[in-house]
Amino acid sequence: MKVLIIDNTMDRDSWGSASLRNFVLKSPDRTAFVRRAPQSDLPESPKEFDRILLSGSRTSCLEEGTWVSRLDQFLKESLNLGKPILGVCYGHQALNRVLGGKSVLRKGPRGEFGWTKIQVTERAPLFTGLADEFWSFSSHYEEVSSLPKGMRLLASSPDCEIQACRLEDLPVYGIQFHPEKNIASTDSSISEWKKDDRKNRILHEKMGKKLYDPSVGEKIFENFLSEN
Repeated sequence: MKVLIIDNTMDRDSWGSASLRNFVLKSPDRTAFVRRAPQSDLPESPKEFDRILLSGSRTSCLEEGTWVSRLDQFLKESLNLGKPILGVCYGHQALNRVLGGKSVLRKGPRGEFGWTKIQVTERAPLFTGLADEFWSFSSHYEEVSSLPKGMRLLASSPDCEIQACRLEDLPVYGIQFHPEKNIASTDSSISEWKKDDRKNRILHEKMGKKLYDPSVGEKIFENFLSEN
């Protein structure tokens, strides 16, 4: 299986989307191809790939630019070909932007930073093996505010109504939360946020070791990578 990881990260120490790559490489029959969208490094076509993963980014989902336009075009081609896609955070927003335009996006009223209780509102193969409620990590101001035609709501949280969605009848998903992050990376993010006066509301900042469950990410990514 050929899995394309579109790396949208902006911080150099995050380039390569190692956390996503590690999930892909848990099975020896999968090969990960990582390409950098901000450097306009996307493949000419998605045809040769079996699955596509979209990483998060510090970039605003409302921002325009050459690389953003190219990413949107690549996603349109991927959707037209019926490729299975999973977008995380910015990837989730970009996927919905392609399907519904910028009108389905907004800056959230409060933002969501820290540990978040995810409530599954509709069962889907992506959540096989997970409870109807689970905890994951969130890091965003912007969010999907309404779903484009064909997208179904799968999960919500107290501060973000659209935490997960799926394109009807296709393995095309967006998730706003970050199940790929481990406890070390979440603790590092929280430490950085505490230096930023704008992030004065960190959710459950001292409860990471209790709330972090590695099986959440393992199940979500394995479900996506193995879904028929």
